[in-house]
Amino acid sequence: LDTNRVNDRPMATPWYVDTRLIFYRTDLLQQAGYAAVPQDWAGWKQAMHAVKRVVGPDKYAVLLPLNEFEQLLTFGLQGDAPLLRDRDTRGNFASPSFIAALEFYKSLFDEGLAPIASSAQISNVWTEFERGWFSFYFSGPWTIGDFRDRLAPGTRWMTSGVPGPTGPGASAPGGSSLVVYRSSPHQEAAWKLVRYLSEPRIQAVFNGVTGNLPARESAWAAPTVANDPYIAAFKGQLARAKAVPKVPEWERIVTEMQIVAERMVRGEFTPAAAAAEIDRRADRLLEKRRWMIEQGRAQ
Repeated sequence: LDTNRVNDRPMATPWYVDTRLIFYRTDLLQQAGYAAVPQDWAGWKQAMHAVKRVVGPDKYAVLLPLNEFEQLLTFGLQGDAPLLRDRDTRGNFASPSFIAALEFYKSLFDEGLAPIASSAQISNVWTEFERGWFSFYFSGPWTIGDFRDRLAPGTRWMTSGVPGPTGPGASAPGGSSLVVYRSSPHQEAAWKLVRYLSEPRIQAVFNGVTGNLPARESAWAAPTVANDPYIAAFKGQLARAKAVPKVPEWERIVTEMQIVAERMVRGEFTPAAAAAEIDRRADRLLEKRRWMIEQGRAQ
């Protein structure tokens, strides 16, 4: 619900929800000596090294495409420090917790656990996951349907919550919400549709058709949702979801964050220097917001 509030005022009603967690090869993890994904960074990295020993030098443990910000953002959300500061007018990426996230992220490439590659260099994610080129993959609930449809029947896989520095970690919430404009001449019909789409039974049906997860907690009791083993981990992950800053510049900020992160992975920045550079770029993007706050024109 927090993602649908602006200045503590509800502006929309959630329709469906999603977040990202880990899809992994259960067979390869078991061959490496693990029954489940460890839920802290140190344990997870040990498991990844064990998987790497099983699959061999020409394969990897985890896929972290260098042109995708979602994985680093997930690591960055594990700290207590906010990603922006001063009423969301300046970056806070130089905080100790985000630098720790950068260090962990970089180490996965430095130690040969993740390929230094963008998504454009991966010919087919499903094929590469099936053949074990990587064993851990960050994605959302839509991937459940993709894997069911595209992976060979014998491929063994499961979902797991995101590991954090010392225990189960957070991730960013996503999804879609429903809004009725105050100026709409069809208020009654619009609200009728909103109420219909919000019914637990309809949300459960919608999940079966599209794979999107219900926003209504009661809809998770429907057999098609409750009995799906791949969905179970999403329930726990959504309970740990942490909203990102609600500023219009956010998408540009995380895009710049990932540009700098790629340069860090390629050796141009240390984690501390990368954090300072991300802050510098975020501050530039937030310059207008700072001015508006100073003039009393923004909240």
